[in-house]
Amino acid sequence: MYLEYQNQNSHQTLREAIEEYHRYLTHIGRQILTDSPEDTDTIWLYHDATHAIFGQDTTIEGEAALDFWVFFGTTFSWKLLKKYQQLPEIKDLSRALVSELGLTFIPKLYWRNKRVIWTVIRHTRQMKKKWPFELPATLLDRRLNDLREEYGITVLTSEQKVPSRLTEFDYSIVSDIS
Repeated sequence: MYLEYQNQNSHQTLREAIEEYHRYLTHIGRQILTDSPEDTDTIWLYHDATHAIFGQDTTIEGEAALDFWVFFGTTFSWKLLKKYQQLPEIKDLSRALVSELGLTFIPKLYWRNKRVIWTVIRHTRQMKKKWPFELPATLLDRRLNDLREEYGITVLTSEQKVPSRLTEFDYSIVSDIS
């Protein structure tokens, strides 16, 4: 599926890109996870914004690449990461992955995608400044191409996203989550 937000020079606003990302999730039969009104940190919005700004989809390889975009290219905090890990959906996902695929699944996934991951790390080193993981609302109405220029973000091309080895992953093991 073509996603405009994956285009380096997309003229969408970040808000429009997140909306497109949500339409993509619906199209592939995945649930859109949202923050509750009483949350002080809108973690799902932060997460979805990283998919949009870094041009990543939700394939298992895309999620693996996004991990490295976040670790090396954003101002994430360990406190917020811990809060993310405590979300019921993420806890359920982690349990399902370990239960169905074993403890070695994630390290193997990263190893199989090492070329993509190293490309992401190189791209993060060339950024002008780190992307604010705790997203200021003022960025939502700015165009992706302008934000990417300001932060020095270069999204991966289709060719750069090809993993060293595809990981067989069936999302149905986590489809009952959330």
